[in-house]
Amino acid sequence: MEKTVIAYYSATGNTLSLAKRFQGAELVDIIKINEGNAVLDDDISRLGIFFPVYMGGVPYPVREFVKNTLGERDNSELKYVFSLITCGSGGKCAEWMIDRALQDIGIGLSYTLSIRYPDAYLPLVKKVPDEGMTKETLEKSEEKIVKAIEEIEKEEFRLASKPLFGKMMTKMISKTGPDKKDKKMSVGDNCVLCGTCASICPSNNITLGEKKAIIGDKCLHCYACYNRCPKDAISYEGRSGKYKGLVETEELKKR
Repeated sequence: MEKTVIAYYSATGNTLSLAKRFQGAELVDIIKINEGNAVLDDDISRLGIFFPVYMGGVPYPVREFVKNTLGERDNSELKYVFSLITCGSGGKCAEWMIDRALQDIGIGLSYTLSIRYPDAYLPLVKKVPDEGMTKETLEKSEEKIVKAIEEIEKEEFRLASKPLFGKMMTKMISKTGPDKKDKKMSVGDNCVLCGTCASICPSNNITLGEKKAIIGDKCLHCYACYNRCPKDAISYEGRSGKYKGLVETEELKKR
């Protein structure tokens, strides 16, 4: 029987929620792979790479996974590689970028598609998605999701098309990473040091101080900590409300 594995990167839970819809597939967190706490088996014949759009392109952890894990692995057993991408707006550049990244290490991408999900990127959203906005977005995307699942099950092909300014975007995104502190984020005195934020942070950027959590300077700007803090102790200047997400917080813990 063919083995299907989906390697996913998910901070808010959108991408994990999508991956969970593939019955029979084994799900592996890319962060855990990158940190050496999970591995890809050798007998995988169908590999999915799922992630959200960051800055119009592929998130740093996913690029590291492709380069360091897939790039150093024997991929001769892979017969079908597919990628689904969650996005708040457009994902065409990300589709093309993951295709280029895989081609660079000798892997052909058979299917790629970006799908609209609730957008919780705090610097740009005017309003954090509430339950009504979340439901509306998902309802609009449901037909596309179902079709993509059916096409992937049949091992159909959907190739990425080169977007306008694709090479320029790729060069710009390739230089991004967990490189600075988000100055609009702060931790309040109501922090109870529960450790939730530290356990779900994809860049291991949060530590627990004597009185409250400390956000470091390796932020990936996913804002999982803001949305998932059980005491609402993490704030973002000019924003209110929390995106509840589509999976339980426990499922997002990286360590």
